Amino acid sequence: MVRAASAIFGDYNEANIMSATATAGSKRPSGPWRTVWPPHPLGATRFRWPGRRAVLVVIVIAGVGLGSPGVSGVRAAGANDAVRAQAAEAAAIKAQASKLALQYRGNPRGLREAGHAALVAGRNDATVAAFLKLKSAVRLTAALERNGAILDRVPDQQLVPAVAGLQYFASQIHHGLLHAGSGRLITVSLQAQELIAYDGGRVIVDALVTTGRPALPTDVGPMQVLKKDAPWTMKSPWPKGSAEWYPDTPVQMVVWFTKNGEGLHDASWQPDSTLGPGSQNGPYASHGCIHVPLAAVRILFNWASIGTPVVVYPGDGSPVADQLAQQSVDALGNPTSGVRGD
Repeated sequence: MVRAASAIFGDYNEANIMSATATAGSKRPSGPWRTVWPPHPLGATRFRWPGRRAVLVVIVIAGVGLGSPGVSGVRAAGANDAVRAQAAEAAAIKAQASKLALQYRGNPRGLREAGHAALVAGRNDATVAAFLKLKSAVRLTAALERNGAILDRVPDQQLVPAVAGLQYFASQIHHGLLHAGSGRLITVSLQAQELIAYDGGRVIVDALVTTGRPALPTDVGPMQVLKKDAPWTMKSPWPKGSAEWYPDTPVQMVVWFTKNGEGLHDASWQPDSTLGPGSQNGPYASHGCIHVPLAAVRILFNWASIGTPVVVYPGDGSPVADQLAQQSVDALGNPTSGVRGD
């Protein structure tokens, strides 16, 4: 049904061919789909200078380089760049901590809740980054978890640095995710039942959706746009009489992202008001596809070029390793879970 894909996420940094041809509509905070701008960067954690052992290693390496002015100069420049980057990070974290101290003065419970929210958001974005194999997120994710590990252990008076760290590193993971490769990306959170499409750091679609039912869940992992059809008639891959059989079902447009029958498409039989969290367990749950409001899928159909990454992830805020363990596609984005349908 769908053309074979090339190897994908090793090629994520390659530019996509098609340029954007559609823009989103007005912002609708409470509707099933809406267009929003990305949030401003958040803030972050305590900065530590390298220990004495690290300093000793630097001194020894510098000594070995004596007599090689060119090599020593390069090393010195690199070290200076690293120190400047660390100093800038420390300054950003300190500034965020100052803001938090004022904002949550006398409200440690609210501050701790803000920290948990940053940890959940950071883990979810880090999971998408890990699926895309973005190396830049590895250090940031480790720093996020270090701050998260102490969030519920520190007394109220020490909360500010931990929460500042969580917010800062979560924001940096998010920023890196939005600007990797061509900057085009479609993400789908199963927990939130939400699709977000990014283009160069700008959100062009933010839509509530419905994914696959428990017996036929939408595949998890890094995939990509393989083909687009408009219009299309969905035909059941299961025989009549089967519990999963359905009659031929026309849709206006579909953006395929797996070879086993999963795509983003409109669903005229499902009211928009039923989209969103929990709908994957309800009467309109799909056979593996993702139901998207028609207005949103029109934008995606015109905007998403072949090869645009599509990442479906649990989105439950659990540690990255736990979310990655739910992957059901191979290294090329091919599902290992069997056939799917409308």
